[in-house]
Amino acid sequence: MANPEYKEVLDGLDKLSVCLYRAGITGLALSLLLLSIILSGVTSRFAEYSNVVLLAISTSAALSAANIHIYSKHVRAAICWSAWVGILLMLSDPEQTRIWLSLGFIFVTFSGIALKESFCFKVLGLKLVPLLLAASTLSLWLQQQLVASILMATSALVIGYLAIIKWRMPLHFDIGIKANYEI
Repeated sequence: MANPEYKEVLDGLDKLSVCLYRAGITGLALSLLLLSIILSGVTSRFAEYSNVVLLAISTSAALSAANIHIYSKHVRAAICWSAWVGILLMLSDPEQTRIWLSLGFIFVTFSGIALKESFCFKVLGLKLVPLLLAASTLSLWLQQQLVASILMATSALVIGYLAIIKWRMPLHFDIGIKANYEI
C-alpha cells in the first residue's frame, strides 16, 4: 500500500491510473447516493434512471478495480475479481431480480478499497463502510429498500468524503513504492 513519505517518480500511465481510480471512488459515491434516493421512494422522479445508476456503479467498480494500487497480488486479485463477477452478474440479470447479489460483489470491491484506504490514510468512518455495504446488501436481499437506502446513503457520504480527500492528495500518495508491488 501507499507510503506518503516516499515520493515515487510517476509516468503518464501512473498518473492516469491514479486519476481513474479516484474517478471510480467519486463515481461510486455519487451513484450510490442516487441509488439510495431511488430505493427510498421519496421521489419517483429518478426511478426511471435506475438502470443508468446501476451502470454508473458498475463503471465506477471497473475503474477502481482496474486501477487499484495494492502491493499484494492476492489481495489485489480478490478486490478486482469481485468487481468483475458483480458486473457479469448484473449483465446476466436484465430484470434485476438478483440485484442484491451483483451489488454484493461490487460492494466487496469497495469494502476492500475502503479498508485499504483506512490503513493508508486516516479518514473518519471509512472502517464502517464494509459493514454498511454488507448490511445494505442483506437489506436488499430481505427486500427492505428503505433500510438499504439509509445504509447506502451513509456509505455514499463517507465514500464521498474519501473522494474529496483523495483528490486533494498528491498523486504519488496512491502509488507508494513501485518496487514493492507483486506482479
